Order: sequence, then structure tokens, then C-alpha cells
Amino acid sequence: MSPPKTVSPVIASLRASSTSVVCGCPGVPRSIPRIETVIELRPFNGIPFLIRSVGVELRTTQRVVVPSTLGSNDTIREYKIYENPFIFRPAAGEFSERLLGIDIPVLIPLPKDIISSGQYQQWNAITTHSLVVKVSCGDTYNNETNYSEAFPIPIKLYDTLPIYRQFNQPIAEVRSSNCKQVLVELSLPVSSIGPKDDIILLVKTMTDPLCNKISKNLRLKFITFQIKEILECHEGGLPLMKEHKIYTETKSFLNENSVLNTQGVSHQFRLEFPFDNEYLQMYCNKNYIDNNLSDSKHVISTYANDKKNSKVVEGIPLTHTQGFTTLGRLFSIRYEAIIKVKLVQGKDMEIKLPITVSPFNRESSEYLLSWIINQCEGARNKFGKDLVNRLVNARYDETDTVLQRFNPPPIVYKYTKSNWVRLGFNGEAFGSNKLGKNLVQYID
Repeated sequence: MSPPKTVSPVIASLRASSTSVVCGCPGVPRSIPRIETVIELRPFNGIPFLIRSVGVELRTTQRVVVPSTLGSNDTIREYKIYENPFIFRPAAGEFSERLLGIDIPVLIPLPKDIISSGQYQQWNAITTHSLVVKVSCGDTYNNETNYSEAFPIPIKLYDTLPIYRQFNQPIAEVRSSNCKQVLVELSLPVSSIGPKDDIILLVKTMTDPLCNKISKNLRLKFITFQIKEILECHEGGLPLMKEHKIYTETKSFLNENSVLNTQGVSHQFRLEFPFDNEYLQMYCNKNYIDNNLSDSKHVISTYANDKKNSKVVEGIPLTHTQGFTTLGRLFSIRYEAIIKVKLVQGKDMEIKLPITVSPFNRESSEYLLSWIINQCEGARNKFGKDLVNRLVNARYDETDTVLQRFNPPPIVYKYTKSNWVRLGFNGEAFGSNKLGKNLVQYID
């Protein structure tokens, strides 16, 4: 028979606020992304507690389930990215302190390589973060007890917004076939896309003017455009890579003049990037494509819509419950645009272009950009322009040391009647309870 569970004499909570505990914009260093909150410790039943120490940790948890021939590999890894074991401890020389409550301000800088919270239904994979409060109580080493409480912290990265300049530079590539007869020119206007954003890919297939041996009946048969989501695992026991086709579109040229020459055959693929977030897109048609954008007689397009709608895990933002590009320690997810060119009297070609998928689309990015600028200005006003410039390229431990100067000291509520009333208890209930009544009835 297991021993009875020890009830903590302390209740730990984060101070209620109308704003997120995550300040700044993770992924934007000049906003000084950080966690700012106040940990409130209160007695479980109104009885003062003996506090030994209070510590705090920031943890990242990644979980992935990969199907295999004998079942599935369910792997969970937890990483500690921040730890401060003594955000509060009694005065020097004291083992513990008898208190009614403590308010402990916490300021934790977020590392530059932190992983975005997210839920990836295709792979049964999640990334979550939690703030863990550790409390040690007791007046001697013999009766010292430890308690912990974890609070989910949703963290969203803003480093892949489609509106950023680096993602709006057109990608243009020219690839040659193995037979050296054919050149394929590819043009992608943008390299970062979000849910419901349009993807436009221009493909031009032509003969190589530098090749002297061109087959007489060299023709273009069809072009296939695919988008794949790729899961990469970084630990032993898991497959190195798994792929999932999100979208496929094929353009056939069998009934057209598809003989290739130096002028080439051009075609434009255009689609709306698929989305499955019912919370944000409940009034949209998930599989809608305007038929006027392409030739419906010779185009076959398919969306892969086999994702399982599962419950959103606590600590996952609603905007991050569908796939997006992420780089993690247990697993990473990336995306590729794949173009397959089928030729007659020539060697077929397959071209892969990496693309970035953002959890935010272009329309929402325009709104977020003004907010990001405001957060950067707020960081400069709070910490100073010179300090912000210094911290942008500073090491994580240096950033933590510097920011602690801006963190106010804890507020301690000793066992006095004024503090008793200040915490919301009835002043008449202060002191010994000679009648033996439940203290709860005296609380306002």
C-alpha cells in the first residue's frame, strides 16, 4: 500500500493579468523577449507556513509518435533551459521563515534558439513550455518537504512572418536535366507562406541552346507540383525522416503542342496554401481553389486531408495547431516544393525548393508588424537603447545577469494582523482558533 500523499501547505499561482506573461516578441532579439510575472505563494488553509526556499525552472517538452511496423515509437524529451534554485530564501543564518505569503517577481530572458510552442497533428507531435515553481518547506532537515507546480507558457516565434523583407526576395533557379537537353527555369515570388496565402510558381521548360544533340521528338509530357511536410528526428531509435504530401497538382501537355524548343513552354501553378485551424478559419472552405486560375481540362489537383482533429494541448496557442516550420532538439519540421518534369525522348527531372511555412499569413503579419515595432520601442524605453544594442548579441547568461537588475525584490507577508487583512482574511479570525471552527468561514 502506497504512503498517503503529502498535502502542500502552500498554494503557488501566477498573478492574474490581462496580458501575456511572455513580453517582447520571441524571435525578434531587439524586443528583448522574456517572461515577466509574479509568483504568489499563499497558505493552503490560512495557517502560516515555514518556507525554506523557492526556485524556478523553465522547461521545454517535445513529444513525437512515429508509426513503425511493430507499433509506434512514442518518444518524450524534456529540456531545462533556465534554472534559478533560489529566487527566495530566508535571511542569512535562518533555516526557514514563518510567513503568510510571498509575492516573487520573476524576469526570465528567453534564449534566441527557443522552440515555438506547437501541435502537429499529422505526426502526433507537440512542443510545450512550462514554468515550474519549486517550494521547500519545513523547520529542520528531518521534516523538510519539497513541492512543485508547473504552469504552461505558450511561446510563439515571430521570425518567419511572410511580410519580412528577406522572405519577399524572389527565388529564381535554372536546373539542367541529366541528359543535358532540357533546362527548367523556376520562379517563386516569396519564400515564406502562411495559412490561406497564395503560392505562385512559374515553370518554364525549354531546350538547352548550348546542347548540340537534341532529340527530334523531345516533348513535354506533364509537370507535377507537390508540397511536402517533412519530419526530421534527431535522436536514436527514431527514423531520420518521414514525409507527408500536403498538395499535388499535375498539368498535362499531351493534347497540346508540347514539342520543346529554345522558346520553351511556360506554366503557372497557383494555389491557396491549405489550412485546418477551425478556430480561425471556420467560415472558409478548406479545399477551395479558383478554377479560373488554371486549365481545368488538363489539371488534376489534390489536397491531402487526412489529419486527425485532436484536442488542443494546454499551453498551445490556437494559431499553432497546424503545421509550420520549426527547428527543435528532438524533432524538426520543414517543407519543400517539388517539381517533377516528365519528358518524352528525354530524362525526367525532379527539383526540390525549400520553403518556409509560417503559422501567420500575410494578412495577419501586417497587423503583427506594428505590434512588433511597438514591443521593440517598449524594450528601448524600459532597458535603454544602449543596453538593448548590447544584449542583441550577448550570451544568454550575460543577458540573464543584466536583466536581473530590473527585477524588483520579493514582497514578504509576515504573520501579522495587518498582513492578514491585506491578504483578504477577516481581521476577527486572526490569531488562535479556540472554538475549533473551520477557518474558511471567516474568509471574506
